Amino acid sequence: MVHAILNGKVIKKEKAQIPIYHKGYFFDFAVYSSIKVLNGKIFFPKYHIQRLFQSAKMINLKHNFKIKEVLGWLEKLTKIDKLKNVLLRIVLVGDPDEQKNALLYIFPASELTFYPDEWYRKGVKVITFEGERFLPQAKTTNLLLNFLALEKAKKCNAFEALLIDRDGNIREGTRSNFFAIRENKIFTPPKEKVLGGITQKLIILATKGKFKVVYRDIALKDVKRKNYQECFIASTSINVMPINQIDNVYLRNSFQKTYEIQKLFKNYWQQKLK
Repeated sequence: MVHAILNGKVIKKEKAQIPIYHKGYFFDFAVYSSIKVLNGKIFFPKYHIQRLFQSAKMINLKHNFKIKEVLGWLEKLTKIDKLKNVLLRIVLVGDPDEQKNALLYIFPASELTFYPDEWYRKGVKVITFEGERFLPQAKTTNLLLNFLALEKAKKCNAFEALLIDRDGNIREGTRSNFFAIRENKIFTPPKEKVLGGITQKLIILATKGKFKVVYRDIALKDVKRKNYQECFIASTSINVMPINQIDNVYLRNSFQKTYEIQKLFKNYWQQKLK
């Protein structure tokens, strides 16, 4: 993983830099996306680029890049470095003064993390953290809240932190979407309050006809009172991960509905990536 791409040009990875005095960097006037490369295949890149451009539009970040050309750049970088199982990152940095010189970086962020199978069977612990992301529907580089919440999770030996809003509702994880299950309904927070995840989108497509998706506020107190049968988180790197504990409250150890969703999700993306 020695190369990166800047505005379509292949460069050495160490040259993919932004000056400290760049206003776009200083004001977090930037959006990003993390795309999985699995066994050499890029995981639903068009969805990621569409969301990247939509996020840019939400913060009035102007650019002249096209979806088709960015798709080509992703393929180019994957082939040049013969990437197999990595997480690619796209960062689009705006020009706050002239709105003419946006920078689009593509680079391999890390090798893919493969979590233990046991975590997908028995679930993981998460904690809660009070806070709401600014402009939640946009995937911007304003990540201090996420960082602080995840650091607290690590100190508590938890896998993830769930952000709790001023009304006591669960919004999302620092790097994941949140879901709760009751019978054959999947509940997830309202679209306008969270970032629409690509894995979230795939889960909804994969479970169509099997589960009904309901967008609504999910009160933390209701989850802790076990008013939902199961809970799970999902993201590009995590896939579908059941939750067995929130803070000091143990939820359950059996996740039959989540197992079904895991299977439907896997079958869906495997068919689409053939």
